[in-house]
Amino acid sequence: MGFLSKLFGKKEEELKRPQVREDEALIKTLEGHEDRVLGVRFSPDGKKLVSGSFDEKVMLWDVESGKALHTMPGHTTWVKCVDYSPNDGKVASGSIDSTVRIWDAETGECLHECKGHDTEVRMVDFSPDGKTLASCSRDTTIKLWDVESGKELKTLTGHTSYIECVAFSHDGKKLVSCGEEPVVRLWDVESGKNIETYKTRDRHSYSTSFSPDDSLIILCGRDAAVKILDTETGEIKHIMEGHEDGVRSVCFSPDGKKAASVSNDESVRLWDVETGSLLHTYRGHVLEVQSVHISPDGKTIVSGSDDRKIKFWGMK
Repeated sequence: MGFLSKLFGKKEEELKRPQVREDEALIKTLEGHEDRVLGVRFSPDGKKLVSGSFDEKVMLWDVESGKALHTMPGHTTWVKCVDYSPNDGKVASGSIDSTVRIWDAETGECLHECKGHDTEVRMVDFSPDGKTLASCSRDTTIKLWDVESGKELKTLTGHTSYIECVAFSHDGKKLVSCGEEPVVRLWDVESGKNIETYKTRDRHSYSTSFSPDDSLIILCGRDAAVKILDTETGEIKHIMEGHEDGVRSVCFSPDGKKAASVSNDESVRLWDVETGSLLHTYRGHVLEVQSVHISPDGKTIVSGSDDRKIKFWGMK
């Protein structure tokens, strides 16, 4: 384990884990990481999954069999975030060790170690064409990397405090970011300029992304709510309440009609985007849930938790 993991890590066997009745929608559970699972993402065809963990490793999984295909060491402390490239050929990871890594999804080989951030990397996101990777850091910057060469293309500045999340629009022309400020910021990718700043009414936001048609932004944070904003006006259309603690991760379904969220309250929740109503609460994790993603066919939710487990749930 790296220095920070040794300093801050707390192994699962040291924790008293309550028994929770698992939701009937639970499809399967994957086990293999040796510590908290902090990031999960489906491949574009939904057949594979990439995960990152407090155990400092990136793992690639076969979804149908539940077997691990590759375990990729290299980061020197915990892996905070992962993403799968749109062309299915590469995965990326960001770590508290301040680096971004780009991996070959077929062989598990590390292709590039991207250095440039001054402190921990909180999120990575591939552009829709798979040619560019965005990363954000608690050094208050967003960086764009060339996926083929691993070289830094551009640094975006404007945030005044920690950045927790960055995501491309589906047309690849914009980025949205959030963090330890009561705002989300929109960026023009080509110029690198902050083109809009919208108030979130939350003192700390953890996760954000665009809807499939780029007309909405979803975000969540410490105030235990999920919010949906209009991308043109910044108006908050819905504040979805139900979680009992900070919401760590959110995402839209591929058709944009539903959204999934996960929280420190150990639950996974499914929401109706049009009405803002809660559709279902999934129970089964026994510690904080850190990351969520929905399969490309819109039928399955995957979640990664501090209980070291990755769970797949059927969409309601």
